[in-house]
Amino acid sequence: MTEPSFICIGFQKCGTTSLYDLLKQHPLIYLTEDVKEPMFYRAPFFRLILGAGWYHKRYFGHLEEARRQPAEIRRQRSEGVGLLTGRRGGKNGSIPKDSAASGRAAVSEGMAASGRIADSGRAAAFSGASETSAPVTLYPGEINAGLAFNGCARWLGRDFSRDTRLIFMMRDPADRCYSAYKYFLALGFLPMSVVADDRKRGHAAAFDSYVRSVLLNPRRRRDIMRNRMHYLCFSQGNYARCIREYLRYFPRENMKFIFFEEFVQDEEGVTRELLDFLQIPEAPGMSYNVKSNETNFRPVSPIRSKFLRLLQGTFYLCYEFLDLSRRCPGFFRRFMSFFDWSMSTCTRPETDTSKMLPSTRRLLNRYYRREMKQVEKLAGRKLPDRWGRDC
Repeated sequence: MTEPSFICIGFQKCGTTSLYDLLKQHPLIYLTEDVKEPMFYRAPFFRLILGAGWYHKRYFGHLEEARRQPAEIRRQRSEGVGLLTGRRGGKNGSIPKDSAASGRAAVSEGMAASGRIADSGRAAAFSGASETSAPVTLYPGEINAGLAFNGCARWLGRDFSRDTRLIFMMRDPADRCYSAYKYFLALGFLPMSVVADDRKRGHAAAFDSYVRSVLLNPRRRRDIMRNRMHYLCFSQGNYARCIREYLRYFPRENMKFIFFEEFVQDEEGVTRELLDFLQIPEAPGMSYNVKSNETNFRPVSPIRSKFLRLLQGTFYLCYEFLDLSRRCPGFFRRFMSFFDWSMSTCTRPETDTSKMLPSTRRLLNRYYRREMKQVEKLAGRKLPDRWGRDC
């Protein structure tokens, strides 16, 4: 069975989509077929029913075939969908098409012209093999922002080798919490009362009330890590606890910690460090300064946000698990037309640019203080200056 050589575990709203758009430019990296964020391990019910073999067949089933294909064909096959906002691209945000095209062209030109490719065998590997040439070495991988939920570490530890490289992308917990709050508003992952309050008072005030209703309530605060899906805004910021779950199954030396703030400041440098960690050759000509999946929509009403959550679950079932895009293309096209119409009907462009209130940030900093210290120890280096700031 084909096993990914690396997996990005998360976390949400920490730059994983930008990393995906960067790495899919690399001609030797083979990301999960068709799907950007597979739901397989995030939905243990399907893992129990379908088994690990289904994962390899569904997401890496054409890897051997791809080893003999040109790089551009492999790249098209890895064009992913599966964000919570639905399909990649369009109004919901992705790498701009012109940037992606220029990036692909630059990679192809760079591969041909690079002086670092010293011999013809290595040059063939970068430019992509033809049907008659020797197969190239590809590095299969998965970029996922949602593998820090309950049980994911246990299932991955059971199914994959300890040699699998793991990537953890992290961001100042308070900033991540606010970004996640705005992201999940329209997608039905927050209580309808919170959505209604946000429509009435705006992001900053409603977020402050929501944070206080959770963190100042002892019972709800204890439930954050017991019911992670219900408290997505908060649970995903407890990085150290999630990382320690993976340390039960994978060695620390096979883990790479990326801080969002450093990644945004120097995408090229961080990406090169990551490729070195993954033991993947650099690809000259890659397009950097990618900024993907920004939160640029908001809910029309609380009820419609819940409807979008139901529709998104149906989308995953139809596209990812039933594979109806291939089995029933006519039905799936009609479904996606309805999906796109629903997105445009149930959301509207984001217009609220209010910043987080200082009092809200201080409360979040107190909650995450211990986590930040533990992350610093796990990473073995100082956290970015922005982490834990008061204002």
